[in-house]
Amino acid sequence: MSIWSGADFAAWGLAMSIAAIAPLLSVNLSNVVTRRLVEARHSLHDATATAIVLAGRRIGWGLTSAAFITLFSAGAWIQGWSSLNALTANKFLILLIILLLTNSWLLLWQVRFGQFFAEERNWIPALIFACARAGGLLGMLSVVALGNRNLIQVALGIFAGTWLTLITTRWALTRLRLVDSCGCIPTNLEIRVQLWCNLRILYGFAFGTASSLIVQYSIPPLIAIIEPQLFSSFYLAGILNSLAIGVLSSAMSALLAPFARWHTTGSTQALNRIGLFSPAVCAGMCLSVLCLCWFTLEFALNLLSPRSVHINDVRLFLALLGLQAIVRTAAAGFATYVSSAGTSRQMAIPLLIEIVLTLTVAVPLGWLFGVHSMLLGLTFAALIGSQFSSIAFAALCKPARITSRVAFASLLSAQLVGAALWWLIVSTIG
Repeated sequence: MSIWSGADFAAWGLAMSIAAIAPLLSVNLSNVVTRRLVEARHSLHDATATAIVLAGRRIGWGLTSAAFITLFSAGAWIQGWSSLNALTANKFLILLIILLLTNSWLLLWQVRFGQFFAEERNWIPALIFACARAGGLLGMLSVVALGNRNLIQVALGIFAGTWLTLITTRWALTRLRLVDSCGCIPTNLEIRVQLWCNLRILYGFAFGTASSLIVQYSIPPLIAIIEPQLFSSFYLAGILNSLAIGVLSSAMSALLAPFARWHTTGSTQALNRIGLFSPAVCAGMCLSVLCLCWFTLEFALNLLSPRSVHINDVRLFLALLGLQAIVRTAAAGFATYVSSAGTSRQMAIPLLIEIVLTLTVAVPLGWLFGVHSMLLGLTFAALIGSQFSSIAFAALCKPARITSRVAFASLLSAQLVGAALWWLIVSTIG
């Protein structure tokens, strides 16, 4: 990315920020498939499991189409309002289309990932994801190595590298018999029944998508409108902050199937203990990754950034984003526990509260007082909203007599200690 000037880099960052939302609009379909397959298989309903998979594929195609249309329209609107005019409108939209098509595989492969997670073969999705990213990076570097720095042609290199790698990986896994067919074909009625069952659970996960979309992924385009001169600095800090969030998200996705299996089989004693101590573990993991990002920040900037970005701006953004990341990820264990057995309502309430506070507190603060105030408002929204996840967690742990007060104390203490340690580190080691 250091090969581009400030204006080109900002245009690339804006297009990438919008395209990065595409996987989010899968609405965690893989988690829905994982939970439902675990429940079906431990209930010995293999035919139902096949219907769940086929119904999930229908939902996946619908989500992919909706994501493409929505993000393309949003990109056109944002580009029209933003002062980042390195590209003409037509060229920017072409760039956005290529990047959206590149990321569409993350929606189309959601059901396949859910099957692997349900079988607790988590290494296969990790391998596919790593290969796809490596292929995209190789395609990008190949274009750059030929001396071509045109944004659209670099995006085409990423597209070609990603999809060629995916096709090759899929063929290799099939040859190794690691990709299973979905078995016998159920009737269309059975598929429709399971489609509606999938959608009922997907409703709860949809609030998780809406929360991430509003709280995390919509912020870069908003900054491009409010304070475009700070966009590149925020974008680079956001990349590093996403590493911490990504580590926790991957770990929690891997735990969903075991949590659902233990709930289905009634083995909840150890599960409840794991859930109760999860805030401290999640906050600690997030803090560790953030510290790694902080201490390697200067190296990362030299590797990635154009000369127009000032390191102090990036440091401040990373410090504020780190507070929000610790507060949000500390509740990831509770959220995974509730997602494995809770109702859609139990999953949705904490996220709905965070969304409301973000729109009524954080965004107005950003519009009136600048982006730094907005980030503090996002941390406040995450802190308040996450406390309600302790109520849902305690409700599912009633047989173990874990009260809401105990769950609340476990979560809040982990958040406050983690945030205090992070602020101490960034304020003393600048």
